[in-house]
Amino acid sequence: MDDAILNEEQSLKHIPSVSRPATALDGLMEEISGRWSSRAIDAERSVSWEVLERLIEAARWAPSAMNGQPWRFMSFGPEDSHALEQARRVLKPGNAWAKNAPRLLFVMAKKNRGDTEKPNALAMYETGMAMGQMGIQAVREGLVFHQMAGIDRDHFRMLFSIPENLEVVVGVALAFPGSVATVPEERQELETAPRQRHMPKQIHAMNGDIPQ
Repeated sequence: MDDAILNEEQSLKHIPSVSRPATALDGLMEEISGRWSSRAIDAERSVSWEVLERLIEAARWAPSAMNGQPWRFMSFGPEDSHALEQARRVLKPGNAWAKNAPRLLFVMAKKNRGDTEKPNALAMYETGMAMGQMGIQAVREGLVFHQMAGIDRDHFRMLFSIPENLEVVVGVALAFPGSVATVPEERQELETAPRQRHMPKQIHAMNGDIPQ
C-alpha cells in the first residue's frame, strides 16, 4: 500500500465521531444519546452558510413563554476574517484550541420582554432550550458543536457594542471533526474516555420525594 494512503488511513482512525452513543434506554434518539463536546476539529474544512442556517433554524423553533423567543446569536466566519479574529480574542486560555474553529457563534439572551422594560425571568431557560435543539441539529450535520463558558463577556460586549438588554451567555466552536492530535495533550484523553451521566434516580423523584 502506498505510504501516503496508509498515513491518511491511520490519521482518519484518530478522528472521533461527533456521535458517541452512550448506554441509554431503548428508543432514545441517537442524536441525543450520542451528542458530546469534542475539541478535535478540522481547521481547514469550512462550515457553509447553508449548514449554519439549519442550526439557526433548529434554534428558531424552540418553545418560549408567550412566544417571546429571547435567544439571539452572533456568528463569525471566513466571510469577515477581521471580525472572526476579534471574536477569537474573547476566548479564555482554556479554550485557546477553539481559535482554530472556522466558525464561532456567540449566544445571547434578551433580558426584557418584547419592546417593554419588563424583565423576562425565563430568558436564560428559553435560550437554553434553543441551544439544546441547535446542538441536536449539529449532531445530525456531523459537526463539532462545543459550547464554552470560558469567554470574556465584558470584552465581547465592548468589541461589538452589545446593548445592555442582551445577556452574553456562551460561545460555541463550530467545525467538522479533525484529528485528536490537534487537541491539547492534557485533554486528548477526554476524546475517547467513557461518557458519564447521573443515574435517573439521582435526577428524578416521584410523589413528593426529593431528587438526590
